[in-house]
Amino acid sequence: MSEHLQEAASHGKLEVAGGQSDVGYKLVAMREHDDAVRIKISVMAPRDWLLAQGFTHDGTLIRQGGERLPVTFDGELDVSDNISVTLGASDIICPSIDVARQNFPELGRVPG
Repeated sequence: MSEHLQEAASHGKLEVAGGQSDVGYKLVAMREHDDAVRIKISVMAPRDWLLAQGFTHDGTLIRQGGERLPVTFDGELDVSDNISVTLGASDIICPSIDVARQNFPELGRVPG
């Protein structure tokens, strides 16, 4: 069973079809049964901007440090969706808390 360690919020850019928009993103760190740390990343993005860019399913989150992560929408976005939608990155598994701290400075100090 996973143990919730920490949540953090940060700001980055969402890139879709060459266009960029400032967005907020959230990180959640969970300790797995083998002491690995699973990082979940979600992005809140404006539906209308996404649609204007031609977005239907995927884009790229550019984190504060410049790292680029693919993000996707569950399904295909259209005008019937909420005005602000959540995009998610694939979970990232870090072998230890120290590696999670190095890879995700947005988290600050992850409780040990």
